[in-house]
Amino acid sequence: MTILGKIGVGAANFEAIEFARRTVKALLPARVRALLPPILRNAPLVAKAWPVFKRPLSNVQHYLNHTIPRERSVHLRNGGELTLCGHELDMVVVFQVFCDEVYPVDRDTVVVDIGANIGLFSLYAAFNGAGKVYAFEPNREAHRCMLKNIERNNLQGRIVPHQYAVTARSNEVVTIPKAASPQNRIAHEGAPDDGHESVTTISLDDIVRNENISRIDLLKMDCEGCEYEILGNTSASTFSKIGRIIIEYHDGKEREIEKNLQRYGFRLQRAAAENDRMGMLWFGRA
Repeated sequence: MTILGKIGVGAANFEAIEFARRTVKALLPARVRALLPPILRNAPLVAKAWPVFKRPLSNVQHYLNHTIPRERSVHLRNGGELTLCGHELDMVVVFQVFCDEVYPVDRDTVVVDIGANIGLFSLYAAFNGAGKVYAFEPNREAHRCMLKNIERNNLQGRIVPHQYAVTARSNEVVTIPKAASPQNRIAHEGAPDDGHESVTTISLDDIVRNENISRIDLLKMDCEGCEYEILGNTSASTFSKIGRIIIEYHDGKEREIEKNLQRYGFRLQRAAAENDRMGMLWFGRA
């Protein structure tokens, strides 16, 4: 990644911070670490947050406690502002995207964001120089929050938002929980109830066709299990336009994804399992 230093600590610094964290944990007993002031006890986390946020210590506390700022916004040192929807995992996603930089983006690239939620990664991509970001989020509440984020940061010309559920086929109707959440799953069966709403689907092939996309430098997918049917029903023509794919996988099917993408010339570059059911995969061209 060529612009890590703009709003994050960079890959080399991140490795150094992780080494420091492991060293402190190894050298200091847990009872000693517990006596340290929060700023020292969580020094590696603070070091990651410091170059990114205007209020790093406050944001670290919200991250650790799974809370959000009272004003439901996070101010970045680069002048950006992140509007949150109020979910307890909002700050976890903020740190994942802006501090851990799990989705590296190059300048002047075309990005497709499937499972955009409130638009945090789409904002990160635009801040880091992506030329165009096509963002897809099915949940109405999260989509509205994403629109606020785009407008507040004057990114209307860079981020193209859509309220669709990306699945295997277009023009079907599925249900999605009404409440915004990074963990919402699409349901293909069952009528909407008080807690669910209907949304129309679109396929990756039709995204490329409708938006007249000639290349996708990065395809980011965080769609809570729909990644399998999306990738399994995407054409070779669309895959030929994609340079990199970063996926949060679910249901323990990472080998299925890897085997499928190998057929289209992708190589697994990195994998990080959170547990035996989910994790992240980074693919590039072989």
